[in-house]
Amino acid sequence: MLTLDRVTSGYDAVIVLRDLSLSVSGGEVLCLMGRNGAGKTTILRTIMGLVRPRSGQIRLDGRRLDTQPAHGIARAGIGYVPQGRRLFGDLSVAQNLTIGLMARDRPQRTRETVLQLFPRLRERLNQPARTLSGGEQQMLAIGRALCMEPKVLLLDEPSEGLQPSMIALIRDTIDALRRTGVATILVEQRVDTALAVADRIGFVAGGRIAECHPASDLGPDSEAFHRHVGV
Repeated sequence: MLTLDRVTSGYDAVIVLRDLSLSVSGGEVLCLMGRNGAGKTTILRTIMGLVRPRSGQIRLDGRRLDTQPAHGIARAGIGYVPQGRRLFGDLSVAQNLTIGLMARDRPQRTRETVLQLFPRLRERLNQPARTLSGGEQQMLAIGRALCMEPKVLLLDEPSEGLQPSMIALIRDTIDALRRTGVATILVEQRVDTALAVADRIGFVAGGRIAECHPASDLGPDSEAFHRHVGV
């Protein structure tokens, strides 16, 4: 479904991704892990068009994305939940969800599906997003992306700073999306979360996928985690 073929990108004179290739299929969860600065967030930002590739190609269902502006990439079916959530804090929960619907002209019934996933948001529809708890804000950030009915969902450390019950809810949501055929690329630092939700785990080092394994082949003490995630 989504493929990156020998993509190089970075910021000004700094190259971060170097001939990086990866793919993710519909209904698959690919987890990206690696140390700080390895290039995980830059991968998501490059897919989303917020960082422009200097070479290589990015395709969704065969259609090139790397030549499109960020809003065109969103309309093609890529949903993005950045680290830090980036909500419109002064707008209500309902308004934030409406922005998600507008990004791909989705119907109001899509919002109802999202509210069934996150019933707490229904209780907060008229509340400004900035007044929500951290866990509720993460629900809203994911819900806003899901209002786009994306083909691919990019999640950048969604469990960061959350209590265990919220982390469990995010895991359940990713599982539910898998069953609907949404492809998910998840940047995660928690080994237990990665093993619980991922189909494959790609270890990022030096701006490349250094190795990639089925999650079922790995355990919490696997050497790959010590090589690429451990301090």
